[in-house]
Amino acid sequence: MTETRTLVMPPPGRRKMGRGARSIPKARSSRNDRKVWLYTVPVVLVFAFVFIGPLFYTAWTALHETKYYSIGKFSGLKSFTTLFSDPSLPAQIGTTLVFSLGALVIALPAGLLSAIVLNNIHRFKRTVRSLFLLPWLMSQATAGTIWLWFLNPNFGPASAITTSLGWGRTDVFSSPTVALIAVTLITAWWSYPQAMLLFLGALQTIPEELRESLRVDGGGIWRGFVSITLPYLRNTIVSVIIVLLMLYVQMVTIILVTTRGGPLNATETLSMRVFNQTFVDFDLSGASATAILLFAVNIVLTLVAIRFRRKEAL
Repeated sequence: MTETRTLVMPPPGRRKMGRGARSIPKARSSRNDRKVWLYTVPVVLVFAFVFIGPLFYTAWTALHETKYYSIGKFSGLKSFTTLFSDPSLPAQIGTTLVFSLGALVIALPAGLLSAIVLNNIHRFKRTVRSLFLLPWLMSQATAGTIWLWFLNPNFGPASAITTSLGWGRTDVFSSPTVALIAVTLITAWWSYPQAMLLFLGALQTIPEELRESLRVDGGGIWRGFVSITLPYLRNTIVSVIIVLLMLYVQMVTIILVTTRGGPLNATETLSMRVFNQTFVDFDLSGASATAILLFAVNIVLTLVAIRFRRKEAL
C-alpha cells in the first residue's frame, strides 16, 4: 500500500505576521519607556539643584581656606583635622545625642498615645485634632519665643506661679543641666504632632475585623495594643524614629531662640556649632566640615532603618 502523507502548512496570513507582530509592541514599549524617563527629568533636575549641588559645594568649601564668605586656596583635610582635634567636639556630640534621644523618648510615645486617642474618639474629633496639631502648626521660632516668655524669670507666667506657691522665681535657662532639659522638652512638645499624624495614618489601615474578633474573644485594651496595634505599627515606628532623629540632629531654631547654645555651651549641639561657625565666627570651611559630619550621621541612621526593615520583611 502506498502511504499518503498530508503536510499541514500554516495559513499564509500567520506566516506573514511573525517578526513584524513582535517588533511593533517592542517599538511601542521602547517609545513608552522614553516618555516615562522624560517625566523623571524635572525631578532629577530639582534633586540635583536642591541636594547634589549644595552637597558638592559644601565638600568643596570644606577642602579650601575661607575668609568670611570667600573661598581661598586648597587646604586639603585641614578643616576636618581641626574639627576632630577640637576638645569641645566630644561634648557637643554628647549634647546632640542627649538632646536628640531625650526628645525622641518623649515625642514618640506622646505621638502614639495621641494618635490612639484620635483614632477612637468620634465626637469633637476635628476640634481635638486641631488642639493636638497646634504646636506643630507654629514655626520653631514662634514656639521657642512663647516658651522663652512663659519661662522668663522676671515677668513669665511660670515664675508668677512658682512665686505664689512660695518656691521663688523660675530661672530655667541659667542652669546648664536644666536648660538642656527645658530645650529638650520644648522640642518634643513642638514635634510630637508630626509623629501623631504618621501613627494616625497607620492606625486607620488596621482591619476592623481584627478588633471585632478580639472583642469576641474577650481581649482587653492592653491585649489589643500588644497583639494587633504594635505589630501593624512596627514599620511605622521605625520610620517615625528616623524622621524625628533627623529632625532633632539638625535642630537649630528652637535652641537659637531660647538659649543660643548656652549657658556655658550646655545646649550647643552640632547643628548649633554649624550656625555659630557660619554666622558668628565666619568660618565657612569649618562649618562645612561639621555639616558633612552631620550628613554622615543622617546616612548612618537611614541605613540602620533600611536594614531593620529588611530584617522585618524576611
